[in-house]
Amino acid sequence: MLRLSASYTLFLACALLLQGFAGSSVRAAEDDTADGESPAVKKTYRKAIKDGVAEYEARHFEEALSYFRKAHQIYPNARTFRGIGMASFELRDYVTAVRSLTAAVEDQRKALSPDQRKETQDLIDRCRLFVAIFTLKILPKDAQVIVDANPAELEPDGTLMLGLGAHGVEARTKGYRTRSLSVPVRGGERKDLQITLEPAVSAPRQTAAFTSNAAFAEPSNPPVANHTNSMVWFVAGGAAVAVATGAGIYWALQNSELSSCRNPPSSDVVEWRCKTESSLVVQRNVAAVTTIVAGAAAVTFVTLGILARKSEASHAKRHGDLACYPGLFSLSCVTSF
Repeated sequence: MLRLSASYTLFLACALLLQGFAGSSVRAAEDDTADGESPAVKKTYRKAIKDGVAEYEARHFEEALSYFRKAHQIYPNARTFRGIGMASFELRDYVTAVRSLTAAVEDQRKALSPDQRKETQDLIDRCRLFVAIFTLKILPKDAQVIVDANPAELEPDGTLMLGLGAHGVEARTKGYRTRSLSVPVRGGERKDLQITLEPAVSAPRQTAAFTSNAAFAEPSNPPVANHTNSMVWFVAGGAAVAVATGAGIYWALQNSELSSCRNPPSSDVVEWRCKTESSLVVQRNVAAVTTIVAGAAAVTFVTLGILARKSEASHAKRHGDLACYPGLFSLSCVTSF
């Protein structure tokens, strides 16, 4: 009977001890619930924390980070910051780890215990070995800083924190040339990052100009029209007309001579005249080509002479008109705005 009583007493003691542990677990879970929220929200928060811890212990750090962030959206506090920071550290996102762990130490909502605070601070010190802190010295001061194609996220003290690796940093602002540079981070750097932008030089508004030799070149002094230019073109046109006329007459003569060679009036002279047929053909063809070229040149020269004369007559046109000034071997047109 004594033995049964002792066994029964031991059973009761164990039951009470287990009940005490269960009560402690429930209170711990209740401490991690969102204050002032509905039971459904508290349940969601508590489940996110529980799942995050389970994934973290299983070394599934990306999944753990997702759960801790979900809990943080429901009720941000020191514990959720700590979970995010620890998962980020394991994922080697040291910048996020430093920010989240620092917030965990400072946040008074569900503040960390002294032991948790010390462990968190130690982890912060480890993370700082893998980041660089840059004090920005940008001129002009209103320039926007872009890091890896995204707007820079500065720290509360205005510094720029970057993780390990090479980063593209760009500074830009209106009226200045954009400047880009590569910033390598090996970890632990604490230094200045100085970027000075140069003013953008706007291209002066130029007078539109074009010539036959160089297009869109603005002459320092517009060509001055005079009657000499038009007379040169007319004289050249007259000379071309004379050449074309002479070549045409010579062509006609050679063509007639070639016809006589091919169709002699009597058989007595066939042998003598037809021996020159090949040279007559060449001379006739040369005369024909010369006639065509000289005629085209005459038309061109006369046209340029007419344009030159018109330009000379309207040299004092109103501002903004297009003026063309033919030269000896070029045609220049100038306008202003």
